[in-house]
Amino acid sequence: MAPSPEVDARVADEVVKASRILEDLTASNILSSPYLVSAFYYHDGFLNDFPTDRSGAAPDRRIIGQISNLLTPDTKARFVRILHEIWSRSDPPGPQRSAEPVAYRAVSGRRSHRYAIDLFAPEGATVRAVSRGLVVLADRDWAPENLFSTTSRKGGNAVILFDPDRDRFYRYCHLSTVKVSSGDLVAAGEPLGEVGHTGFNASQAGHGRHLHFETNEYVAGHVRVLDYPRLRALLRGWRSGRAAAPNKR
Repeated sequence: MAPSPEVDARVADEVVKASRILEDLTASNILSSPYLVSAFYYHDGFLNDFPTDRSGAAPDRRIIGQISNLLTPDTKARFVRILHEIWSRSDPPGPQRSAEPVAYRAVSGRRSHRYAIDLFAPEGATVRAVSRGLVVLADRDWAPENLFSTTSRKGGNAVILFDPDRDRFYRYCHLSTVKVSSGDLVAAGEPLGEVGHTGFNASQAGHGRHLHFETNEYVAGHVRVLDYPRLRALLRGWRSGRAAAPNKR
């Protein structure tokens, strides 16, 4: 990607916006920067080797990488604590239960994804919340020519849902439509969007027709990723109606 003063300025603006939010992180501003939310979501060490200062690098990764460098375990603990405060002041939408993220026909990703899973389903299939929770990110305006249309050019239209019962974050990618907004409270099984082919890779010929699904957990100041075998185990439990017991915070 060729360096551009306009891109560099936008990257700098987004990082400054996030840093100002971090100076006084509250329930009213915690979700106001999707790039900050993404930086919290990604597991520890995810962007350690990414060249955040290289002007020709992907701008979404540059932004999130630079914001990640501002985060500490204490900051992450405060972020999750505020999410719980928002949840505790709400009327919880539904009981603690689990649902499948989509009615999938096949599963893939063992070779292509270490920390994610691809669930193959028809375009337009309903994507659902696997637990009750708080929507912390809802990217819906992906466009291939716009470097800043979403927080991830690869992920395209995406939703991140925070599960307060287990301190988990669920990320759904490549959606055609997004039916929720940041800050929404949803019940398990509630529609979040529809399967599509947005995102840099999924939009290519022969790709798409699947939901890219990830799960990260917050544990004592750190965000830990669930690998492919654990995701498969979760899917089997959700399909059979069995769910893992909530984590103890």
